[in-house]
Amino acid sequence: MTFLTRRGETAVLSRSTDFVRPGTCIPASFSGPSACPAARGFTLIELIVVIGIVALLMGLLLPVLGTARVASMSAANLSNLRQIGMALVAYQNQHDGFFPMHSSSSDPNHPAYANPRTRWPDHLYKYTNDTQVFISPFLDENGMKTFGKVFAHTAGTDDVKRFGGYGYNYQYLGNSRFIPTFHANAVGQIKDAERTIVLADTAGSRGGVATNRPGAGSEGVYVIDPPLGSARGSATGAYYPGGTDEPNGDANTYIWRSFPAERANGHVGVLFIGGHARTMTLKDMDDSNRDGVKDNGLWNGLGDAGVR
Repeated sequence: MTFLTRRGETAVLSRSTDFVRPGTCIPASFSGPSACPAARGFTLIELIVVIGIVALLMGLLLPVLGTARVASMSAANLSNLRQIGMALVAYQNQHDGFFPMHSSSSDPNHPAYANPRTRWPDHLYKYTNDTQVFISPFLDENGMKTFGKVFAHTAGTDDVKRFGGYGYNYQYLGNSRFIPTFHANAVGQIKDAERTIVLADTAGSRGGVATNRPGAGSEGVYVIDPPLGSARGSATGAYYPGGTDEPNGDANTYIWRSFPAERANGHVGVLFIGGHARTMTLKDMDDSNRDGVKDNGLWNGLGDAGVR
């Protein structure tokens, strides 16, 4: 093939490859044997480097994703607590301002006997008509085996519903263990509603056995105890009548106390009588005046660190 150049000269293309720019790889179909270099795979070292980079990125991302997941569950948890708080207000409006009893008794001779047993969520459920808000989003299937209790209105039915994960400040607000009568506070008796705990995430109790995990045998899984035994139900580690306090107890050493659970990155979801919910550390819940000494100031309804 001939053609004229810009200068008017005649040029001849003897091969199809004359159309190809210098340095361009020519496939075999154009010019016989391939002019392309053989494809080179990854070396072992290169693969190891790539794998290492991927592992590093995963190591950086997983904690972030885990933190985001916990933050999302914490937000849902606080939403549940606020909704329960609204149900509590509705209950009080129909019960002269009183708080509900924490639990009925299974003993037919007890003044608070009921069959099936009722607990504080049973009294509040009717004001939400939603059993799901009484389940902590932090509880998985195994957690519900420990913390889950049956709603009385579904007991013995084909559609059993459960609640679990939240504990009630029953000693100061609705202690039904007190004999001969049920001792409950009315909201009008609360002097500092904005700084009085009503509900919080609960870890349950070890039931007096140091080697037990908290909540073993579903012990104390729907209540929370103050750090010191209260005058309205003083107890062993704020649990059983006639006992003593656990002065140096914490989440790792409490054997009697049904203590708040720090499920949200070391924080507890807490609902106050005033209606607001937020996260706190167990340490802050147990030391209202932050003097380094445990007190019941955020539990007793008075905001007074010196009152039990």
